[in-house]
Amino acid sequence: MKVREKVAIGAILLGVVGGSGSSLPAAASDFEACLKTALAVKPGKVREVEIERDERGTKLYKFEVEDREGKEWKLLVQARSGRLLETEEDVDRGNPAFESGAKISLDEARRIALERVPGKVKEVERKLESEGTPVYEVEIVPRGGGGEREVEIDAVSGSIREMREEEYEIGGQERE
Repeated sequence: MKVREKVAIGAILLGVVGGSGSSLPAAASDFEACLKTALAVKPGKVREVEIERDERGTKLYKFEVEDREGKEWKLLVQARSGRLLETEEDVDRGNPAFESGAKISLDEARRIALERVPGKVKEVERKLESEGTPVYEVEIVPRGGGGEREVEIDAVSGSIREMREEEYEIGGQERE
């Protein structure tokens, strides 16, 4: 089964068994609208989808899309409105745009994130925001339990830009 098919099935099932009373048509409808929004901005293959909640409890879809040139993008879309909130490019260590802008190290970003969410760091990713700001996305498994947390650290100032809790993830492992 292709990743995109798994994503659609997973989102529909989540609406049935894991949603907060949402019906199948509503879950499928907001997912499809959000997927359409993401792919209109960055056409390509959907590699991963996460359902997250921001600090205010707003449901978000995060789509990882590989574009036609092989670049990986993360697109954050608000579930209820279908509005694109954020576009970030995943970049590797040594990326000139990231390295020339970053003023804090990966270790400093980890420390800042762990001060906010004590636990175990699962992964740290380097990203460039759409306006070019370098950020670290620190994924943490919280010590006190609950869903994984993503703490986004501004690589220039060291400030926490945002924090989200992951509710559900599908994809990310399989490549076609």
